[in-house]
Amino acid sequence: MAFEHVTQIYNTRFGIVITQGAFPDLVVCLTEFSKNSKFQKKSLQAIETLKSTVSKMLRSPECPLSHRGSSAEEFHDENTNLAKQLSRQSKEEQFWYPILIAFQDVLMTGDDLEVRSRYGGDYPQEFWDVLWRQLLYPIFVVLQSKSEMSKVPNHEELSVWLSTTMIQALRNMITLFTHYFDALEYMLGRILELLTLCICQENDTIARIGSNCLQQLILQNVMKFKQEHWEKVVGAFVELFSKTTAYELFTAAAAISTKSSEPHKSINGEVASNEGGTHETAEPSSARESLTDSSKTNGLQNVAHEHEEGDMPTAANSELEDYRTQAEVQQQPAAVTAARRRYFNRIITNCVLQLLMIETVHELFSNDKVYAQIPSHELLRLMGLLKKSYQFAKKFNEDKELRMQLWRQGFMKQPPNLLKQESGSAATYVHILFRMYHDEREERRNSRAETEAALIPFVLLDEDSQHRNVIAWRPVVVDVLEGYTNFPSEGFDKHIQTFYPLSVDLLGRDLNPEIRMALQSLLRRIGEAKLGIPASQAPVNPRSSVSRRKDSVGR
Repeated sequence: MAFEHVTQIYNTRFGIVITQGAFPDLVVCLTEFSKNSKFQKKSLQAIETLKSTVSKMLRSPECPLSHRGSSAEEFHDENTNLAKQLSRQSKEEQFWYPILIAFQDVLMTGDDLEVRSRYGGDYPQEFWDVLWRQLLYPIFVVLQSKSEMSKVPNHEELSVWLSTTMIQALRNMITLFTHYFDALEYMLGRILELLTLCICQENDTIARIGSNCLQQLILQNVMKFKQEHWEKVVGAFVELFSKTTAYELFTAAAAISTKSSEPHKSINGEVASNEGGTHETAEPSSARESLTDSSKTNGLQNVAHEHEEGDMPTAANSELEDYRTQAEVQQQPAAVTAARRRYFNRIITNCVLQLLMIETVHELFSNDKVYAQIPSHELLRLMGLLKKSYQFAKKFNEDKELRMQLWRQGFMKQPPNLLKQESGSAATYVHILFRMYHDEREERRNSRAETEAALIPFVLLDEDSQHRNVIAWRPVVVDVLEGYTNFPSEGFDKHIQTFYPLSVDLLGRDLNPEIRMALQSLLRRIGEAKLGIPASQAPVNPRSSVSRRKDSVGR
């Protein structure tokens, strides 16, 4: 009966409700009906009425936001309740805010709903700031705070909420930003911070949805981005790569063992001694906090254990692990305490997230539109992150003693390696830099010297890795050979002394058909350049560069 009375007032006296200044009260009333769990039919009707309030409000001449506002003046004399309220609040706060807070209230405390916005292009910046602080960001604050996590009595309910309503809300946030880009571009930094928060979660679903939303944010707005926007986007990747780098790999063994006195150097050059506990590496404090913040494990699905033998691969078929003796192969890893397992799992999770970042960079910047729009300076800055990721993984993979020590202490069921990270980051790095080098657009030509300086020394850095595991490195080797073979004459002649010895060295290995064809083309061109031998038609490689990249990163 109560809902029927409210519906009658809504249908027949809506304008009077507005002029009496009671519009916020009507919205609050409909919100409470919407959250009614006892009479579901009335709840659904109230939700539909609440949603229709937006269009009804904008059609009502009594409302200052109405496009039929010429007849509204008669309702706005200074003695009305509405006029008094408008003197204290903006018209956006008086009409839009109650509706939006109602949507947020139902979203956060009611059933799972899909809330979409159809208006807002004329909101002033101050009102958008209010909406962000009080309505939008609070939806996701549970991801950031341990205290917020502890308020949830049922962790199963939290998991369901995170994997349904929160994900839909995040996607809608990207849609909202894209639709009102001109009004919201100043919020790009806040959106990127939110996506960074999601990607760095230990919940695999949230991390991947965050990565997907980051890609959609860039893809949907790529033609709108200017220099300052690209600086913020690449800055977000800088933070993401830092937070997902598993620096503790070089100190985890030292933190729990006093048996070995052999020091291990971190990637930053700090020494982590096994005598007397943990010596932190010189990674940024934000990265350390992201690794040790226990709030991220409270009530969330821990994915590190699930990926223990997958995303941080152990090498049943990899030459990288063949140094183990038969006795060590049969040896069972040490039992670990629950606290130590959680510590290990956080490290493994970061390894998984770093792979996700490499995959995200590959997919984004192999896209023609994204590649064409990003300034060369920012793209080279991004490539620097891939190079650091490669160097970190390479250093860990070379430290056989450390990896065996981690295995003996129960870090994983088999000795760990970062082969996917090492080869995947190198593959994307080489692929994009060769594309930049061969790009004839003026902006890319102007940065060709910097591109060459980043690319050529890297070829020499790859040699040891290729020796260790040529199978994983085949796509990278092919890209390097084909990319150099297609250099313009001046650049080709300049680097023959670098590439020729590497090419000859390859002849002594077991080569697959792709490498053989790429090597054949290169040696033919060297013969043409240095010996004057006429070039013949080289065989065509059946695989495209793009498909090779997907294979290499996806392994």
